Amino acid sequence: MATAAGAHDEDDLKLDSTFFVAFDLTHRALKSGLAQASDLSVTQYRVLVKLLAARTTGATQSSLGKLLALKPNVVTQAMNVLVDAGFATRSGGKADARVRTARITEAGVRHVAEANEAIVERLYALFPTEDAVHRAILEASIAAGASIDPPLGGDASSRYAASRALVSLELVKRGMEDALRTACGASLSECRVLQRLGEVNEPLRIGDLATQLQMTPVAIARAVDGLVGHAWAQRLASPHDRKAVFAAATPQGLRQQKIIVRTIDLLARTQLWSRLDDHQRRALARAWRVVIADMQARKEAERKAALGLLQPLE
Repeated sequence: MATAAGAHDEDDLKLDSTFFVAFDLTHRALKSGLAQASDLSVTQYRVLVKLLAARTTGATQSSLGKLLALKPNVVTQAMNVLVDAGFATRSGGKADARVRTARITEAGVRHVAEANEAIVERLYALFPTEDAVHRAILEASIAAGASIDPPLGGDASSRYAASRALVSLELVKRGMEDALRTACGASLSECRVLQRLGEVNEPLRIGDLATQLQMTPVAIARAVDGLVGHAWAQRLASPHDRKAVFAAATPQGLRQQKIIVRTIDLLARTQLWSRLDDHQRRALARAWRVVIADMQARKEAERKAALGLLQPLE
């Protein structure tokens, strides 16, 4: 019995295509909340949140780059924007910009507070939080997402958890993109499509892939183009519907799909699950399943509502 439960737990933590849909939806909601309250880019906001973490001591630009996995020139550009906006200051180290100490200003602290509130609102709009259990899962998942990244000091660790979750998911996504490109030379979108084709092990229409992966048809078509170029997928046509284009994994693609799954699983264990305790891992997994279940329920409700509009053909 223990083995069966353990196997179930392991399945819960696998980053399959459904998990990626929830991850992507959550990530988009976080960015959407930021866009509503701030003119800062995600990268600039990530730097500002890190400066909030180092509010008492400040941080060098080189340390910010290491913490956020950003190139020095990217950090410099972000800092230029933050300083011009009055959200941060720089001092010292005139000979070497990398050792100049950066600090967040009071205006920067207020901006994080305002943006964080907007981010939380977007997350609550995404999750079905009318239910107390679902609301508790969402709150636990925000805390779990925030814990992926080193915690902030003082009361900021609890007050700005949604902002830290955005920083964390950005790090995880960038890590996934880099790892997959290194392992197989493909983009994250291409890998997600190939992952799904391998899971179903049958051809799927471009439109169905877009629906299942919550990506645009244009993005799916572009990803399929890339997979066809790698000889990992082929396009198929239906004799009954010339407009329908299907994608199917080739034998070479199915072999590549296994590499993708191993790469994702390894990165998830080292960069995601290992940074959370068991309670946080389960909370994040449950939260993402709730997102998918709610999304499917909404689509089913829309489908049934559309049935009521049907009329007889004359």
